[in-house]
Amino acid sequence: MSRPARPSRLIPQQPAPRKKQGILRRGQPRNAMRRRRNLFKVWPRIFWITLGVAGLTGFCLGLVLLYYQLLTSSTFCITDVKNIEVIGNQRLSRAQILEMAHLDAQTNLLALRPTAVEQTLQAHPWIARAVLERRWPNRLALHLTERVPLALVQLEELYYTDLSGSLFKPTPTDSHDFPVITGLSPEHFPDGDRPTSELVVQVLKLLALFQEAPEPLTSSQVAEIHVDPERGFTLYLSGVKTALDLGFTDLPEKIKKLPQVWPFLLQRGYLARTGRINFDHPQRLLLSLKGMEEAN
Repeated sequence: MSRPARPSRLIPQQPAPRKKQGILRRGQPRNAMRRRRNLFKVWPRIFWITLGVAGLTGFCLGLVLLYYQLLTSSTFCITDVKNIEVIGNQRLSRAQILEMAHLDAQTNLLALRPTAVEQTLQAHPWIARAVLERRWPNRLALHLTERVPLALVQLEELYYTDLSGSLFKPTPTDSHDFPVITGLSPEHFPDGDRPTSELVVQVLKLLALFQEAPEPLTSSQVAEIHVDPERGFTLYLSGVKTALDLGFTDLPEKIKKLPQVWPFLLQRGYLARTGRINFDHPQRLLLSLKGMEEAN
């Protein structure tokens, strides 16, 4: 006799119900839709930025074309060299100055660079300062300050010096009919940040005294001024071999004294026999006769 079947202790399990997928899950992911919506928001910005950059580029290009048109326009051209006024030139001719400055009837005031023209002119040894003024629309005014040489300076070469003590080279056609200063070095003269030395300042003061001195101490009769840092100034006059020792002190009084004693020295024939005359002693002159050490 068969036994009845025992009931199973295993509980049948139902399959887990699947989650329902929404319509968005079945299509593109939700993040992709967000990116697309964000992209739709960015495109107008890109459009306006591009439009702004294009507009700015077009505006700048228009300005460049306008500037080029003005550069080639006859409105701002000199058209006639008579429209260029040159002021202050005495030694240099108007034609020389215009040629050095590269200024002519075709010069355009917009294309002109005044600083470059001024530097070109100031490179000339005789021009101390140049200022170029534009007078719109088609005129120029060029103001020059020329150097006035006072003396020649013997260094490695001959140089001119002016009221400021600055050195500048003479051209081959320039006159050499000036007193020659010897005994100095280039370090005594101004150069860049280096000021004029005290020795040069005193030489310039001495030259100024000669401008008003009577004969035989006029500038045209002074052949050489020798500078000794210890002994002072020694003069040599044109046509006279006698050295005149002035020292450093009381120069105006000594300059006045020489014309007073000069006739006496000529009449007595001392100049022909004297090698040196020392003015650097109060109340008397010391004459060093040729061939002798010293005589009073």
